[in-house]
Amino acid sequence: MRSFLRLVFLVVLLLPAFVLFARAGDTKDTEVYARIKAYLDTVRGIDTHTHLIDPHTAERVRQQYDMENPPTCALERTWRVSYLTWAHPLAPWSKDRKFDTWWKVAEPQLRNYRARSAYRSMLPLYTDLYGVDFDTLTLDQARALNERMEKNYKRPDWPEEVLLRRANTELFVVDAFSLMPRPKDNTFPFQTYVCNVQRVINGFHPSETKRFPLADPYAFAAERKIPVKTLDDYVALLDRILAEAKKAGAVGLKSPNAYERTLKYVWTPKHLAEQAFGKPRKELTPAQIKAFQDYVFWRLAELSAKHELPFQIHTGHAKIPDSNPMNLVPVIQANPKTRFILFHGGFPWVSEVGMVALKYPNVYLDSVWMPTLSYTLGKRGYKEWLDMISSNRIMWGSDLFTIEGTYGATRYARQCIAEALAEKVLDKELREEDARRIGRQILRENALEALPLLKKHLKSPAETPKPST
Repeated sequence: MRSFLRLVFLVVLLLPAFVLFARAGDTKDTEVYARIKAYLDTVRGIDTHTHLIDPHTAERVRQQYDMENPPTCALERTWRVSYLTWAHPLAPWSKDRKFDTWWKVAEPQLRNYRARSAYRSMLPLYTDLYGVDFDTLTLDQARALNERMEKNYKRPDWPEEVLLRRANTELFVVDAFSLMPRPKDNTFPFQTYVCNVQRVINGFHPSETKRFPLADPYAFAAERKIPVKTLDDYVALLDRILAEAKKAGAVGLKSPNAYERTLKYVWTPKHLAEQAFGKPRKELTPAQIKAFQDYVFWRLAELSAKHELPFQIHTGHAKIPDSNPMNLVPVIQANPKTRFILFHGGFPWVSEVGMVALKYPNVYLDSVWMPTLSYTLGKRGYKEWLDMISSNRIMWGSDLFTIEGTYGATRYARQCIAEALAEKVLDKELREEDARRIGRQILRENALEALPLLKKHLKSPAETPKPST
């Protein structure tokens, strides 16, 4: 009898573990996941951050494919400008400009990347758009796939077919690395823009920005005959830039400066910033340059609130460990009227960025790029953040350059969101109807709340292309 009771006790004790083990890794095979994913696929998404090419660039790429000795091919370019190649080699386009030569070198390299999220996030574009299993392609099949991809680039409706109908995304917020939006004759109708302030933050001297004419504050001033002789003049110029950018259609600001320096922007008195203003880099110390940048960043945070242009900030995956989002706490705390949107989930500081948002209600979390970097960490991020903050402060984005790559990242992100929500439901932490509502918030509604100027760019139902399968 005692042995029987011990057995019963052991079963009761281990039953939760057995249940968890039975479900581990099987979420996508459940009916709950299928229902949530099917619903989310009907939601017209809003991509909060992309570097999606413009129509003129798309045409130049198409013309390259038509050359007798093309400098690239569709398949090579799609992988090369994806995030797969960051710190990982991929064979460049062959010197003889023959597809077969390139593929025979690239395919073994791609084989080694099959477990990476940066690789797997691209697979939906091949399965969905072309009906092929990329993992099993033969040389002949790969060549045929490339020919089909290049043929599609000749279709004027291809961007709309892929991005609006197939990916089911209504708007794309583009960072074109410029202060002003692209001209209307070089913009897809489904693109909106942010004002990129990277060069503004580095603008202690014109020599720092002149190589980037579309992002150069001094070029902006010269075109309008605005004198910039003092630091006060420079701050006034920033005010003018933001006002004009908003009028031209910008929906927010974007700082990618974490690639260059620490996110620890310290409050800096004006007289220290003045020590660097107007002087070339060779006459300054790193501390003086940082003081100027810190001062300008704080002014931008204030102007962001003044012009009601939310401030998107690259966090994580840049200068390690300087890109930890915890470094931004002082400037966030000091500017409660500024809406800060912290990008990339602070990857890999997913928990830390959640804590920042928990503490400060003017912070929104954008998971853009995170599933592509690590699907596992992306899923964990969604689940942790929903534990900590309200569901109306989480967003997503693709962060890709190509049409096909954007499609792949979009499908991958939708899957990651659906799986995270399904696990919440299966763990009885969330009702299924709430999971669907939250998924819709992440994919669409939260972007409209965090970036209110997006609403001006929405199409009427009659103007919106119907999604296709």
